[in-house]
Amino acid sequence: MLTQNAFIELAYSLVSIRDLDELLGTMLTRIRNMLDADAGSLFIYDEESDELLFKYTQNDSLNLPFNSFRMPANEHSIAGFCAVRNNVINLEDVYHLDPKFPFDFNPSFDKMSGYKTVSMLVFPINDMNGRLIGVLQLINKRAKEEKITPDNADEIVIPFDQDDETTAHSLSCIVGMALENALLYDSIEEMWKGFISACMTAIDSRDPITGGHSQRVTDYTMLTAEAMSEDDEAFPDFKLSPADLRCLKYSCMLHDFGKLVISENILQKADKLYPGMLEVIEYRFGTAKAMAKLNGKPQEEIDELGKLLGMVQKANIPTVLDDDTSGGLDKCLTYEFEDYDGKTHTLLTEKEYIYLSIKRGTLTQEEREIIQSHANHTFDFLVKIPWTNELKLVPIVAALHHERIYGKGYPFGLAGDQIHMQGRIMAVADIFDALTAADRPYKKAMPVPKACAILKEEAERFALDKKVVDYFVDNALYESIIGRQD
Repeated sequence: MLTQNAFIELAYSLVSIRDLDELLGTMLTRIRNMLDADAGSLFIYDEESDELLFKYTQNDSLNLPFNSFRMPANEHSIAGFCAVRNNVINLEDVYHLDPKFPFDFNPSFDKMSGYKTVSMLVFPINDMNGRLIGVLQLINKRAKEEKITPDNADEIVIPFDQDDETTAHSLSCIVGMALENALLYDSIEEMWKGFISACMTAIDSRDPITGGHSQRVTDYTMLTAEAMSEDDEAFPDFKLSPADLRCLKYSCMLHDFGKLVISENILQKADKLYPGMLEVIEYRFGTAKAMAKLNGKPQEEIDELGKLLGMVQKANIPTVLDDDTSGGLDKCLTYEFEDYDGKTHTLLTEKEYIYLSIKRGTLTQEEREIIQSHANHTFDFLVKIPWTNELKLVPIVAALHHERIYGKGYPFGLAGDQIHMQGRIMAVADIFDALTAADRPYKKAMPVPKACAILKEEAERFALDKKVVDYFVDNALYESIIGRQD
């Protein structure tokens, strides 16, 4: 019989484990060792489907790949019978079962693997309310520690005894408490994943032009962070635990969350003018041209109107504004004409002129500041969520991807080591995807070599972390992701 201290120690060790897979592995190993079982398997009960999910298995005599499967929780199988009856089952020899049992032993695993199952001790796992949550099977109690084969099984394997049954009854409570705890954490984790995935969908639907960006930034960041964490030579002081990686992943997935409050017109602005504005300008030019003809203006002036309209149309395209086109816009702002009602107009309004005079890209300074405010909104929204201790850095890390090493980034204006390493990694991923993404209607995807060169330039001018950039580029960490453009 096991001592009270052994039970207490087991309870403490199991209840402290939150990760479900880690718990199942530890649980099965500890219990098998306690009862000298060569093998074991664990089923999780799915109450909704009334099925048992084959979730984990161990075998000291075999090393075979694990394949999960489901089966009905009924009396036609050993585990199912245990689940239905909610009782411990002690089988001395599964190939010679008592006729009172409604089930038969399925020998397919033994035939496939060359193993021989003899004795089994099967017990239900219940939560604190007595509700079934799983079934644990212990297989082949050993008289001595040797690998079991069909040839030596009868010599090595012995039946589980009454003390083992008593121990199983006692263990059921401990195992149930630990498993219920882990399943609860697992369900919370799944809920978070679902919530964050829904947030990503909302972000993509709000800004379909950059759809897929959040996922790619997540992929680039996680791949880089994991590689850096495992590279003791290049980054001896940078180590991320599974909890740290989960926190970083959520931060990446939510890094553009603040865009949900940014106007769609600004987010989706593909040209310098908003939709419909160019048509209004073209109509105005048409009126000016008609009035010039009506008033007998020289043909040179009429032709000049056509050239100026061409410059306006060219200026609307988000390329670098050249001096000639800029001069043409100046003329449009000062050229006056009277319409059919005698009202005086210029070819361009002040607002249209400001939009068309954007030197690079499609956004005015005011619009750019509105876009940049998404990082503040991301932090402000996420900081209101009561994150667990392991995830408490999500709001700050999610908001750091526009911070720059030289201290002139946003939203906080942090510099150097003030910026979490996770944020510095995400900044590299964010810029790389913005340069190489094929889903932007206003620009072509930049070739990877050129994008990498720009990252290097940004590092040289202390915008990005040089060690991160060099590691990302020199190891071509983008290669497995770059082709996956949504």
